[in-house]
Amino acid sequence: MKKQQLKEYCEAEFENTQAVLSELFRIAASDKKIYSNVELAASATFIHNFYNGIENILKRIMIYENVKIKDSSTWHKDLLKASLDRDIISIDLYNSLSGYLSFRHYFVHSYSFNLRWNELKPLIDRIRNTQELFKNSVERYINNLP
Repeated sequence: MKKQQLKEYCEAEFENTQAVLSELFRIAASDKKIYSNVELAASATFIHNFYNGIENILKRIMIYENVKIKDSSTWHKDLLKASLDRDIISIDLYNSLSGYLSFRHYFVHSYSFNLRWNELKPLIDRIRNTQELFKNSVERYINNLP
């Protein structure tokens, strides 16, 4: 894979995650006191999609770097840690993304009727900043490639 291919892939993923966030913010902008199960499930799905986009980019960077992430029960965490170790993301971004990784695990292994807005809201409140920090980190990484 060439640098330009990696850059184009990441740009496409950022477009996808931005579309997901636009939908998420449409739900969150209503500032209701009570959200339906459908709105909660949709919001959780969009948060999950956002994190999947992050992982897609990090996996592609690891492929570019020829770093093997073992297919194990901890590969999601290992991917995030490898990204920190390779200075693709900062410790602050690592900590923020770890929260989304934890949510991803919860989302995949639970039922949507167990979702609560007060648990989603902090993730939604931080997601725009997290996206911006991540995008800046990836762009910095790609721009510094030979």
